[in-house]
Amino acid sequence: MKLELSDKELNLLVQSLTNCLATCKNQGKAEPCEDCDAATALKNKILSLQGKKKEK
Repeated sequence: MKLELSDKELNLLVQSLTNCLATCKNQGKAEPCEDCDAATALKNKILSLQGKKKEK
């Protein structure tokens, strides 16, 4: 499957993922949230495609 998105659409996805990660109810707990791990991985993949710095 191939999906083409504009820079504006990619930025919107990164912003949405950032907001999602910032408001996670499991934030700071001992066990990492699977959704947060997946969101972080997707966010870093998008940032990498855009040539931007990945986040930890």
